Amino acid sequence: MSDHVALKKLYDASTTNELREAYDAWARTYDKQIMVDYGWSGPRLIAQQVRPLLADDAAILDAGAGTGAVGLAARELGFTTLDALDLSLDMLEIARDHGVYRDIRVGILGEPLDYETDSYDAVVSAGTFTPGHAPPEGFGELIRIVKPGGVICFTLRHDVVPDGFYETFERLTNEGRWEQQFVGEPFQGMPGGEPEVRHRVWLFKVL
Repeated sequence: MSDHVALKKLYDASTTNELREAYDAWARTYDKQIMVDYGWSGPRLIAQQVRPLLADDAAILDAGAGTGAVGLAARELGFTTLDALDLSLDMLEIARDHGVYRDIRVGILGEPLDYETDSYDAVVSAGTFTPGHAPPEGFGELIRIVKPGGVICFTLRHDVVPDGFYETFERLTNEGRWEQQFVGEPFQGMPGGEPEVRHRVWLFKVL
């Protein structure tokens, strides 16, 4: 599967099964194409953003972990307690091989998650909130599983913002469930493959 065909399948996916199948098929070459050839910088920026806010042993869930790029970036910065969640088992098997995650589970953002309330000090997510991927409805569950005072940090596609995200941010803020702490400037996340695409890093504190 070529780079552009793979990305088109991801963005055009209309069901969770289509998205899972596209990632399963791409799992073995994903790291080289996205991290090496495309130069995806989201994982590093997410890890850097939360580093000053969390202890080394903070419990962190990498939501939409894929092959584990955020986990690797977080481990390099000194974090020791990382778990992974993704819809693709094949992607998670690659992530498991990196040896940075304590717990690895298959799950779908936007549906109920198999974690206890207040389980984590932080949820991090890079490249998951983008067209054809995780919906804004998933933030309610992420808030539930993060302890009060913890943080949720993620990239969001900026040049083409998926529907409902800004409205969800405002609603959850008005409901007193979280508070925006940071939003970064748009950045070119994959200069080697999608130079026209822009993302932003967002960070909210759970109340």
